[in-house]
Parts: sequence; C-alpha cells; structure tokens
Amino acid sequence: MDCSIGPLDEKEISAVVTYITQLNPQPRIITFTGNLGAGKTTLIRALLKAANSTDEVSSPTFGIVNEYHTGKGRLVCHSDWYRAKSAEELLDAGLLEYIHNDECLMLIEWPEVGAALLEGENCLHINIEHHDHQRLYRFSDRLS
Repeated sequence: MDCSIGPLDEKEISAVVTYITQLNPQPRIITFTGNLGAGKTTLIRALLKAANSTDEVSSPTFGIVNEYHTGKGRLVCHSDWYRAKSAEELLDAGLLEYIHNDECLMLIEWPEVGAALLEGENCLHINIEHHDHQRLYRFSDRLS
C-alpha cells in the first residue's frame, strides 16, 4: 500500500486522521518520519483526540515512551527514537515489550534506527513533508 494525501495546510489534519482511522485492518504500529517540525507529534495529538483520549500528549524525546489511553481504555504507547543511537539501545530500554504487545497501539517518531525491530509487524509508515505551511503525507506498509 502506497498512497499520499496533500498538500494540506496545517488546519486540514482531520483528513489525515480520518484516512488512518478508517483503514481496515487497523495498523497496530504507526511510524512517523519527517524533518524536525514536520508535524509528527501534532498528528499524534490529533489521532489521540479522535480516539477520545483526555491525556496530555507531549513528545517523549527524553523519556523514550509515553503511555496514553483512548476514551475506550485502549493503551497507546508513543515513542520517540530521535536520540537513540542503536537498536540495541532500544532493546535495553524495553521497547520490544511494547512492540510485541498486541493490546497496545504503538506510535513511533523517528523509527529509522530501530527499523529491524519492526520487521514482520503490522505497521503503517507515514512520511510527512513540510513546505511553506503545507504538509504532504505519504503512507506505506514499508519504511522508506
């Protein structure tokens, strides 16, 4: 599956959220790539809001994983691998437990360093390109 939505301005993120939430089957792991400031955390906030989460969403750059819950109580694990130096570092931090937890929706920013850990998993990969206050969202079932 390869497709894209956009370019969209910053206020039209609901079209992206609708696209993701209507996928069947739903991905269990969603990765987000793009330059700094592309809107990765913004899209994650919008996804959690659409799932009726009342949790405060922030980037887990220093804590590696933040846990949230949807309005229906589903666990959402938001991870940021920007500062990780290797897949082994992610393993040492216990990320495999989250990756293999079928009850958890895993949202990963900057997944490249740990791409090998995601092989064989049900993933949706989203690349966000940001230019002149517009974003282009590219969706794929493989990390590019």
